[in-house]
Amino acid sequence: MEPSLKAFNKHATVKVYHRNLPHWRQEGATYFATFRLADSIPRPILNQWNHERKAWLAANGVLDSMDKRERAEAYAKIDRKRRRNFERDQTRHLFTELDQCHGRCLFQEPDCRAVLRKSMLHFDGERYWAGDFVIMPNHVHWIVQPMHGHPLETSLQSIKRFSSTRLTKLGLHEGGHLWQSESHDHIIRNREELGMRLFDHLIDNGYAV
Repeated sequence: MEPSLKAFNKHATVKVYHRNLPHWRQEGATYFATFRLADSIPRPILNQWNHERKAWLAANGVLDSMDKRERAEAYAKIDRKRRRNFERDQTRHLFTELDQCHGRCLFQEPDCRAVLRKSMLHFDGERYWAGDFVIMPNHVHWIVQPMHGHPLETSLQSIKRFSSTRLTKLGLHEGGHLWQSESHDHIIRNREELGMRLFDHLIDNGYAV
């Protein structure tokens, strides 16, 4: 079986779960995933961002006191256009801060990038199809298609855990919390968006793998 773009299907089942961000899941879909180092966004900026996000969600009926199922249901009831605008604003805010290159920016080092690249490609063709990606100094953008039975979040956590352990053993990381636990992911809507998501970022920043 060869990988191919499987864009968002508005007629197929979608599952949504929430942590700080909403995460949409659709069987067989292709995702644009971003994961970042723990120090990539300074704590004051992150606290303000979280405060603003929680205030918006609460104003739209999504409360911290709800369990995961209730939050997902409440979020799905928000007007679709309003919800999409919120998600775009959150993504724009995230990418703007990441591109400021806060923190140690570990992946400026070639040896560190090599470890992460190997980690990302280890289960390519077994648990997911690894598409194009770019490793920035403090975060990663990746087009990826999970295979059946291997949720995206599980594979991302595995990559983070393995790369952190390996970097520590090689003396490239001092140990401790390397990655932000929650990743940002987005189901690719169509082929046009597929190009815009990654390659515009490459052109703007000049990093590629």
